[in-house]
Amino acid sequence: MSKLKSVIFLIILFISSTSASFAGENPKELKIGESVPDFSITNYDGNTYSLSLNSGYTVLMFISCECPYVQPYTSRINALANEYSAKGVTFWGVNSNNNETTDRVKEHKTEKQYPFPVLKDNASYIADLFGAKKTPEIFVIDKNMTLVYHGRIDNDKDESKVTSSDLKNALEELLAGKIVSNASTVSFGCGIKR
Repeated sequence: MSKLKSVIFLIILFISSTSASFAGENPKELKIGESVPDFSITNYDGNTYSLSLNSGYTVLMFISCECPYVQPYTSRINALANEYSAKGVTFWGVNSNNNETTDRVKEHKTEKQYPFPVLKDNASYIADLFGAKKTPEIFVIDKNMTLVYHGRIDNDKDESKVTSSDLKNALEELLAGKIVSNASTVSFGCGIKR
């Protein structure tokens, strides 16, 4: 009987230590005002993208080819990117889903006519650096590599029901030299498939 208890104890110890190690791998969520980690990625388009080389504000948008919360945002994302790129804001899409291939990400960028690069984040490296959990999920970084906005694009995937254009409001305040009044909003959508 004591042998059985020893085996059960070892199994429980193994399971709890394995669970603890997996829990420790959960990505840290960045807070507003914190320094963000730099990254450099060579993308499928042959270009290398380094966050610290951007001179103004950078909008990182974690997106997906298939998520039904991302697809209705196409026209809004493109309109924001076109409007604010002209004002010196850099937009990058990031696809961190391990179940969406590089070829599918390339097709999706073409289909949606995104006017910005979409980075294929293999092994969810960038998502882990930023603690990104959903698509769509937005991080805005200033030229000092500080997080100044994190959350959603707006408050409803149905454009006709939007009452708060959170990302647009944040960019307007930043470009006016103000602190973002609502710098942290709750994103909603599909979980990133790591």
